[in-house]
Amino acid sequence: SEFSHWLCDSMLVLILILVIALPVAWLVSEFQQRTSLRITLGICAMAMCFLVAVGIGSLDRLNSNIWYGTASKDLIENTIAELEAGNTERVIAELRALRDKLQPTYENRADYDKLVATYIYAISESPTLGERNNPQWSDNVPESHRQWADQKKAEPSLVPEHASGSF
Repeated sequence: SEFSHWLCDSMLVLILILVIALPVAWLVSEFQQRTSLRITLGICAMAMCFLVAVGIGSLDRLNSNIWYGTASKDLIENTIAELEAGNTERVIAELRALRDKLQPTYENRADYDKLVATYIYAISESPTLGERNNPQWSDNVPESHRQWADQKKAEPSLVPEHASGSF
């Protein structure tokens, strides 16, 4: 494990050096007579920039996958727990509120994590948060969301009495 950390750190340093060195070497080669060297360094510099951009894009996608996956898992886990505990009306009312507030978009994450956290705190007295009970996204829930969820718990249910259990 220590070797893999060292190897990863070494690779990152090598990539950083190449990202800086290849364009500089290409610039310097522009003042020399050897055309093949200029072309080779230019292609390598552009390819390195492209690979770094692809790598960063892939890391962002992995981060989004973890982010959505953790929030969705917690949403499902807490919903099941509360349904099994018999809190059907509260769960349905909060799912409807979540549905109404969620505005999916390609431009950003639509505060999905905060909306899910608000939902979880609204339905559960002791929510289950992630595998280690402390996912990163739950730490980013503003105190106002937790206060809103606590206030919402104190309000009477928005679900009509005749709607319970009729699914």
